[in-house]
Amino acid sequence: MRGTTVPLFIDLMNLQQQIQALVEEKISGTDNYLVEVKVSPSKIIVIIDHPRSLSLDECVAVSRFLQDRLETTDVFEKHELEVSSPGMEEPLKVLQQYHKRMNHRVAVVTFDGRKRTGILKEATGNGIVIDEEVTIKNGSKKSIELRELPLAFEQIKETRVLFSFDKINSPS
Repeated sequence: MRGTTVPLFIDLMNLQQQIQALVEEKISGTDNYLVEVKVSPSKIIVIIDHPRSLSLDECVAVSRFLQDRLETTDVFEKHELEVSSPGMEEPLKVLQQYHKRMNHRVAVVTFDGRKRTGILKEATGNGIVIDEEVTIKNGSKKSIELRELPLAFEQIKETRVLFSFDKINSPS
């Protein structure tokens, strides 16, 4: 019977966990934090962030670290590597992202299908609090009031920051 070689990365889930552990090792001791690692049959996407802003150099450093640590494997023969910060349109996924977006306007979709919008006022390990925008009808007039709305993370399907470009002044 001939010996068989056991591949280093048995499956994509194992690869995802290994990449996650390596990224956590690299960013340990910094203010950077891991948002997500996505692994497909041809691509590895690592999303990292920082409480203020993430530099391109920091993304490059994580990418090089992963390439150095995995150079003895065939992982990059089969997968393209992308390391970046989350895009503006991406939903919030980890608590640090909620902290970064305090006092910003957000849209929260709950698992019961309701969409709530308001200002993010608090984020803890259990959930968030928003000042929800509620439309009040008084006869033919409408007004908007803010009401504090606590939401547990178990209720939240997705939270996205709402960006408004209306307030950006264009040069005259």
